[in-house]
Amino acid sequence: MHDIKHKTVDPLDRFIMRLNAATSAAEMKAVMESSIKSLGYKYFSYHILQTPVLNATNETRHTFGISNYPEEWVERYASERYVYCDPIVGMSLSRKTPFKWSDAIDRDKLTEEERGMIEEAAKRGIANGLTVPLMSRHGELAIMTVIPDEKFQDSPPEAHLIHIISQFFHSCALPVVMEEHLIGSYRRRRSFLSAREKETVIWVSKGKSSWEIAKILGISEKSVEFYMESVKRKLEAVNRTQAVVKAIMLGLIQTDRFQSGDGRKATMAMPSRA
Repeated sequence: MHDIKHKTVDPLDRFIMRLNAATSAAEMKAVMESSIKSLGYKYFSYHILQTPVLNATNETRHTFGISNYPEEWVERYASERYVYCDPIVGMSLSRKTPFKWSDAIDRDKLTEEERGMIEEAAKRGIANGLTVPLMSRHGELAIMTVIPDEKFQDSPPEAHLIHIISQFFHSCALPVVMEEHLIGSYRRRRSFLSAREKETVIWVSKGKSSWEIAKILGISEKSVEFYMESVKRKLEAVNRTQAVVKAIMLGLIQTDRFQSGDGRKATMAMPSRA
């Protein structure tokens, strides 16, 4: 009889299958945590650093995402606003490729504040990391950082796989994290868009002027302007473009102009229930 060899699933394939099946940030965290541990890493942090959905300029740095860092450190990092003195974050703003902390950080060139933050993180086991800068088509910047297990501190394993895993994780996690972080906030402030406001935003996303939208919807141009001002106010947008991007990222509207070639026409989309 012939020996029957059991087909093994490649770690990357397994990761992709499990992540595709995840539907929440908590499930994605569990997938990432188990996957990096199998590769010799102890901690990870997926950090959405900048997004035009939240700010009109690229100066503000954010601190939300998915992480299995010690909770004490996560709270400390946020309360002390370390994101503004974190040298890893600073380097990620100007780099497009993965980098090891040991190669990128010149401790002699760090400010006292930066050095203090790095040393404090190291005391909590956050050291010798590998960071992957991640960009998205709408202008979001995120970073994935993994921290090797103690026995691999000198030579982090499977660095090439981390790059691939990080990119796939980013593509799956970004909309989920944005939805959980932002829609909850907008719901609490009752910032839903009315049907007419959604119609207006959809046509704005297609490049239509207020005059054209008025003709399409059978309302006055003044009414179109009123609805758009209401949308901008509810979504805290400084202009029409930002209002459209926020509406799309929050799942309030869908438009073929921003979708990836699936041919769907612009439609209204109500957020899922809390």
